[in-house]
Amino acid sequence: MELSQQYRQLDDPYLQARYIDIEDILQRTLRHLQGVQERVPTPGEPTIIIADNIYPSTVLQLDASFVKGLCLRDGSEQAHGAIIARAAGIAWLSQQGEALNSVQPGETIVLDMRHQRLIRD
Repeated sequence: MELSQQYRQLDDPYLQARYIDIEDILQRTLRHLQGVQERVPTPGEPTIIIADNIYPSTVLQLDASFVKGLCLRDGSEQAHGAIIARAAGIAWLSQQGEALNSVQPGETIVLDMRHQRLIRD
């Protein structure tokens, strides 16, 4: 995790966003060595996933016919996960911080991509 911390402290926002890639590789390697499967959300209806952050490898496994958006407390618009999500047609909204604290499971929300904010119904 030391390398990941070094990336977080860089001045360049593009390079800062690479820290999650390093953590992703580390976690995938550890899971592989331990024989543990990653648990990927598999909603059965249109869903917006709310999380602190999300690994690019996890985004690759999401079903875009059900996952309509990712709303993150942290994250970056320049992260590989964001690039993958947009290519799959999944909305990506990051840096929402404390605005996500009071969102409840099952609550109807809208991702306002134009203004980069979460709207609660």
